[in-house]
Amino acid sequence: MGQVLAIVAEDRLTEAVLVKCVKTYLPKHNIIRSEVKGGRGNVLKEIPAYLNLAKKMPVIVGIDLDHDPCPPALLNKINLPNSKIHFILRIAVKEVESWILADKKRFSRFVNGSSDSIPNEPDNLPDPKLFLLEFARNTASSELKRDLLPVNFGQYPRIGPAYNLRMCDFTLQKWKPEVARKKSPSLNRAITALENLAAM
Repeated sequence: MGQVLAIVAEDRLTEAVLVKCVKTYLPKHNIIRSEVKGGRGNVLKEIPAYLNLAKKMPVIVGIDLDHDPCPPALLNKINLPNSKIHFILRIAVKEVESWILADKKRFSRFVNGSSDSIPNEPDNLPDPKLFLLEFARNTASSELKRDLLPVNFGQYPRIGPAYNLRMCDFTLQKWKPEVARKKSPSLNRAITALENLAAM
């Protein structure tokens, strides 16, 4: 069966990104457990349980930075123990959509837009999900817009009825983390952590 690991994500898109990165950078590992917690707070509440699980297998956790000032500030709040267990907590700055946007060529092709319209440093976007949705709103086909965008754009809910389905499919089928890491420092740090695990 080979080596095994677990994935924990705050939402479906983060799970898809982690799965793609594991398949790319940890090809000898099998994902035997994958949890989507429905929000960062739900992930953080269960950190002690995941730390315990990490004594048995690597655990890779993905969350968004959201409104915290920087990853170190958030990590200080979480107060992780300084141990050698294989617990990898990675933080997307400011949302996992910045990691998706960092593969400018493939995402712009997905929504039929111009890659020049995507910033070279999507980690610096104040609201990556909003940028992604507005970009798709301006360029995507009518069918894709219906899937990605809510009926009342700019109000709750923020995403359309098939946002997760279409974005996860794009991530698993087209998105290239080896390209995206070059324009997203927070993704690059996440991938480096996986590369370090692979080298053990």
